[in-house]
Amino acid sequence: MSRETIPAPLLLTPEETSAILGRTLEELRQWRVQNTGPTFHRLGDRLIRYSRAAVAECIDLSVRTTTS
Repeated sequence: MSRETIPAPLLLTPEETSAILGRTLEELRQWRVQNTGPTFHRLGDRLIRYSRAAVAECIDLSVRTTTS
């Protein structure tokens, strides 16, 4: 008997994204208004989702080699 694995969803909720980035939901809201942070999808009036690729890119872009 084989077990099928359920693939990870392509789109993340704001709650999932905030947990991954270690930021609050309010910070994510501010980033959306300021056009910073990970890109997002607005699906309808109030449904916001983030792609895994956009969250990973946001993490990659935050890498620094110096504090200056």
